[in-house]
Amino acid sequence: MKKVMITAMLGMMSMGAMAQTLDNDTTCYEPEHLFKVGVVPKFKSGKWAFIQYLYNNLRYPKEAEKEMVEAKVLTTFIVEKDGSLSNITPVKTTLQFFDAKKKAQKLGMTEEELKQHFGKLFQDEAIRVLTEMPKKWKPGKIADKPVRTKYEMPVHFGMERFTGMGRR
Repeated sequence: MKKVMITAMLGMMSMGAMAQTLDNDTTCYEPEHLFKVGVVPKFKSGKWAFIQYLYNNLRYPKEAEKEMVEAKVLTTFIVEKDGSLSNITPVKTTLQFFDAKKKAQKLGMTEEELKQHFGKLFQDEAIRVLTEMPKKWKPGKIADKPVRTKYEMPVHFGMERFTGMGRR
């Protein structure tokens, strides 16, 4: 029986700073800065609870499942001082097709149109699940004061065959 498993990996990578001044209320810190002088933001219930939330709420796009397309959507967002998320943006989407040329012909698209079409399906779903997240995060901190922090996270959509686990 084919089952679909959706996995999520948490990752922080360096990105360009969004603001420069410490006094400005809209300053956004990079995670590597917080590793040196503060506390990095975290999902309130912990990493495994976050992965469980994604597992239970992330929906594999039906058309992508039918065509056996896999993806990784790299997202960035800001963890605000109050722990809410803002500026959720897909930065890069990597797709894996089993035969892109054939799929494009079958669907009456060019390969580029095929990539754009499926890329958007996965991006929209990654944004939706992060936007609808019910629990806030623990914000990043410097000197015990909450600060806005840019966060980067890849969301993986993978199809696997396995026994005894996963979604039906």
